[in-house]
Amino acid sequence: MESVFTSAPIAAPPARFNMAAHVLAAGAATPDKLAMQIVKPSGAERWSYARLTAAVRGAGTIFLEAGLAPGDRVLLRLGNGPEFPVAFLGAIAAGLVPVPSSSQLTEGEITRLAADLDPAAVVAGAGIALPDNPARVIEAETLRRAEERAPCAYEMGDPDRLAYMIFTSGTGGSARAVCHAHRAIWARQMMYRGWYGMDPDDRMMHAGAFKGSAAGRC
Repeated sequence: MESVFTSAPIAAPPARFNMAAHVLAAGAATPDKLAMQIVKPSGAERWSYARLTAAVRGAGTIFLEAGLAPGDRVLLRLGNGPEFPVAFLGAIAAGLVPVPSSSQLTEGEITRLAADLDPAAVVAGAGIALPDNPARVIEAETLRRAEERAPCAYEMGDPDRLAYMIFTSGTGGSARAVCHAHRAIWARQMMYRGWYGMDPDDRMMHAGAFKGSAAGRC
């Protein structure tokens, strides 16, 4: 029987690498192509690769101008709007470490996670509980027109360095941080080519929320 998967090793990522730059490079040759569509009861919000790239790099500039530096951890307290992917990729583009969290966590729950995380900043969405923590707060509203800001330079570096973190409790117990390197995205090539059989003309539907696992609330 013919196999749809090969165990042949893929090439290593470049010595200087940035996850966000790698993700957005997929649309460099087709800037007007649809990159993301957020479907709501009121209609669909469409983002081209050009607009998404500009917003991501603009968000990176906003974070850096707020005094953040590469390596700083940024806790995301966001809902299901475009500001989530813009903040997540924007932080990675600038060399920061975004940490998604469930918008359903209570103040007490997110305060306990923040105490372990020690974030340099919290990106705050309207109506979402914030931690009792001294980290600076960046309102999500400031990212709504991030594409109009000057683009940050991609923070290139060792592909093994930390890119983002997600809190998960696994099958039970206390939530713990899981660390993901920039190179994690590189290995996904094997999944969409060998497992999913996807190509640039396909669309992938995500029916879940824009968030990471946190304290079992996914």
